[in-house]
Amino acid sequence: MDKRLEKVIREVFPIEQDTIDENWTSDDIPDWDSVGHLNLIMEIEKAFDIKIEIEEMFEVEKLGDIIPILQKRNVL
Repeated sequence: MDKRLEKVIREVFPIEQDTIDENWTSDDIPDWDSVGHLNLIMEIEKAFDIKIEIEEMFEVEKLGDIIPILQKRNVL
C-alpha cells in the first residue's frame, strides 16, 4: 500500500498492527463506522488534493477500494 495512503488511514483509525491489509473492511476496523468512513474520505481528499464523488464514496467497502479512485486521478 502507498505510504501516503497508509499515513492517512493511520491518522483516521487507530491501527496498531505494523501492516495494513488492503482487504480490511469496517468489520476489521472498530472505528470504521459511518462517521469514520466520512472522515477517511475527507482526509484522503485533503491529503491528495482531490474530490471524491459521492458514488465513489459508497463504493469503498474495503481499504483497497480506495486505490483505484486515487489511480483514476493520477495521484497514485
